[in-house]
Amino acid sequence: MRLTVVITTLIVALTSALPDPTPQGYTGPCSVTDCGVSHLDCRNKGNLCVPWPSTDPALRKGCTCSLG
Repeated sequence: MRLTVVITTLIVALTSALPDPTPQGYTGPCSVTDCGVSHLDCRNKGNLCVPWPSTDPALRKGCTCSLG
C-alpha cells in the first residue's frame, strides 16, 4: 500500500514538474539583416524578412526571407 502511494506521488510530482508543452511564440531575430535562426541577410536578393505562418507574434513560428 505504501509503495502505491509513493509511486503515485512520484508520478504526480514528475508530471507537474515537466515544462508546459504549449509552444511559445518565436522570439528570435526577424529583421532584414538578421532573419530567422539561420541569421540570413535578405538584402542580398532584395527580399524582405517576413514572419510565418502568421504576423501575430504569439502565433509566429519563425521568420524567413520572402520570395519574388
